[in-house]
Amino acid sequence: MASTSQDRRLADFGPKLSRDEYERRIVALHEGAPSLPGEDAERRTRRGELDLLIDHRLGQRFPDSRREALWRAQQRLDKRRIWHLLAGVLAHPRDPSAAVARAQVRGFAQVLGREELGELLDLSPEDLQRLL
Repeated sequence: MASTSQDRRLADFGPKLSRDEYERRIVALHEGAPSLPGEDAERRTRRGELDLLIDHRLGQRFPDSRREALWRAQQRLDKRRIWHLLAGVLAHPRDPSAAVARAQVRGFAQVLGREELGELLDLSPEDLQRLL
């Protein structure tokens, strides 16, 4: 992957939610959800979780178009999560979740620069290199 200015420094996307505020909003999101959510409710909750993570790690003014692109990447991953887990069991029996992590990182890398990706997923440059 070629280095870009986006990879070297993180853009300012406005104020970020504090860890406490992020955790309060996550709890509130789940408190309002039905105990046995339907597909639509589950999708709204997952989207809310992603938006709150973006607000906490990247900033509350992260562009809507890029939020939507991350959501589409997350939905693609969710549809193939079982496949990634099975592939992980076969390829890495000691850590089958590695395949899911790799798919998540690669999917989000189509939308985010390396520094943004590391910030969003709380990954070091070394971890990113290993997962990309």
